Parts: sequence; C-alpha cells; structure tokens
Amino acid sequence: MSRLYDAVVIGAGPAGSAAATILARRARNVLMLDKDRFPRHKVCGEFLSSGASSALDRLGVRDAIATCRPESIGRGLLHLPGGARIPFPLSSPAIGISRFALDDLLARHAQDAGAETRFETRVVSVERREGEFALRLAGSASEEIRTGFVVGAWGRWDAIDRTLARGFLTSRRRFAGWSRDYLGDTSRLEGLVQLFVFPGGYCGLSRVEGGSANLAGVISEPVRARLGGGWEAVVAHARRFSPALDQELAPLSPGLVGFRGTGPVFFTSKPPSEDGILMAGDAAGVIDPFSGEGQATALDSGILAADTIERSLAGELEASEVAPAYARTWKRRFANRFAWSRLLRHLMLAPSVGAVAARFAAERLVSLALKNLSARA
Repeated sequence: MSRLYDAVVIGAGPAGSAAATILARRARNVLMLDKDRFPRHKVCGEFLSSGASSALDRLGVRDAIATCRPESIGRGLLHLPGGARIPFPLSSPAIGISRFALDDLLARHAQDAGAETRFETRVVSVERREGEFALRLAGSASEEIRTGFVVGAWGRWDAIDRTLARGFLTSRRRFAGWSRDYLGDTSRLEGLVQLFVFPGGYCGLSRVEGGSANLAGVISEPVRARLGGGWEAVVAHARRFSPALDQELAPLSPGLVGFRGTGPVFFTSKPPSEDGILMAGDAAGVIDPFSGEGQATALDSGILAADTIERSLAGELEASEVAPAYARTWKRRFANRFAWSRLLRHLMLAPSVGAVAARFAAERLVSLALKNLSARA
C-alpha cells in the first residue's frame, strides 16, 4: 500500500507543528508523524523568547497560549563561578510555558488546520527515488509513504541521522541535558530567569504556567560520567559549586514528575538540508540553552521550511532548488544566532572565566553576548 502526500513532516514539536500548520493552511496534503504520544514531558528550558512573537502571530496561537496563563519573564540574572552576578534585561518579555502544554497546543493547532497527524509512529527510513521520497514506518512493512518533500523536525538526534550518516554524530564533544519541576513558594522567581554556571555545565531556573519552577541544564558527558549517581548527583554537583542555585532550590521540593534526561546533545553545526530533506529545529542545529532562543529558532525554521516548500508547490521554484534555497536562507537568518550562542558557551565553560584576573573582561564579553542574543543578532 502506498500513499502520496505533498509533504511529510517528521516530528511534531514546535518546528514540525509550525511547518505542518503553514502547509495545511494552504490546502496542501501534509502528513505529520511523531514517535511519541502527546501530550508528553520534554527536556527543555521551557522558555519562549520574545523573538518568537512573529511566529506565534503567523501561526495564530498567541491567544491559545495566553489561556494557559504562562509566566511573563522580563529580566535575567547570570551567576558566574566565583560569585559574580550579571543582571540583564530582556528586550521584550519572554514566555514561561511547559513543553507539556505548548507542544500539545501546537500539534492540535496543526491538526485543526488540516494536517493529518499520527502519533506513536516511528520513521525507520527515508529514501530518495526519482524526484520523490519514500518513507518506511516501524511495524508497518506493507505501508509506504511517498511525498515530494520531507521536513526533518525530529529533534536533537534520531536513528534517521545515523542512516543519513550525518557528520555531527562523530563529534567527541558530547553533552547530556536534564530538566525537572520544583514546587513550593516560587514568588521570588516571578518574572525572572536565572542562569547558573558550574564545572562542566550550566543550568537555568524560571517559572512556567501554574507557578512551578523549571530547572533545566546541560553537562558534559565526561563530567557526568565521573559524578555517577544519576541526575540527583548532577544537581548536587551544580548546587555545590553554585551557592546561588543552592539558595534558590533549598525552600522548594521536587515535583511529582521525576527527572527528564536526554543525550547525547551535540553543540555543533549541522547542515540545514541533508539528501534533500529540510532540517528544522534541533535537527538543523542545537543552539545553546543559555541563549534562550531554541524554541523561537525552531518555530522560525519550521515556518521557513514550509514557506520554501510552498514556493515550489505554487510553481515559483523548481523542486530541485528547494533544499539549496532553504539552506541558503537558513544560514543567512540563523548563523549569527548560533555564533553568539557558541561564544557564550565557550565563555561560560572556560575554566578561567571565574578567575579574578579575567572576571571583568569576561563580564563585559558575556554582557555583550547576552545583549546580542536578546536582540536576535
């Protein structure tokens, strides 16, 4: 059995749902697939920067998000090793909303727009055949999905990355990520995002809808391996080297949902297109969580992928030119954002950043990087 679609989107997170929504609104026959069941919890800083505003307006979901009563975040505070604190304002208020709520909202919005959606469906292979793609699904040997275009929005990494032999998989610089909710009196965190640096990693703490606090961070795999003891040991390590984090967490209690972990996380460049597939969101590159731009970038890149495909479906662009055109625009639009993010990571994780001799220079550089990220450089 074979079914033909104008486009198939693999992954129903922010990037995938954005792409599916835009295409479905143009009355295109689009299929969105995701290996998970929604709603579901996800490792994330759960911070939607003001840079996402235009994407939210384009998708028409701003009012729906407001009904969730998310946290409005207007200021930030960075805690460096050695006790240095760098306050920074946000150019416009950010939104604190859980991925449990946001991803489900966006996926349902894509369905309402007309996108066919299948959850708990894993894609095991994507093969190019004479001007189209053929997809095979796990547990469905008899069904073949055919399409003219594929948007890869499956996140940080997937088995499909391995079948495509993507270069980033060979990187030795690997991190792991985690997040967890905390309950209690979080009033002191109202409107604030705090970032904490510790040996081998960093984490952020801010509120989401309902007033719970979300702690999310990354740590290098070698440091995590030395610590042992799971995520409890990682957080204990972070608290030991960041008195400010320890002070913030002390009066709070862990939420009912345990730690959410993921890995490996590769902070390295990834081509925006691979073998004709348009990569969106983290599949096109994982921007450092410190930047706060991950979800905004995902939404923007998903919309860009859909717009580029639509140009071809509307007869404005040859099908063979879709992937190159998308890659060029992706680099022009997002390369600076990734560059500033990369600079900030190097500053945060450099052993000398907390040294007295380097402190003031580091503070100036960090402030500059934060300013440029906040301004969506």
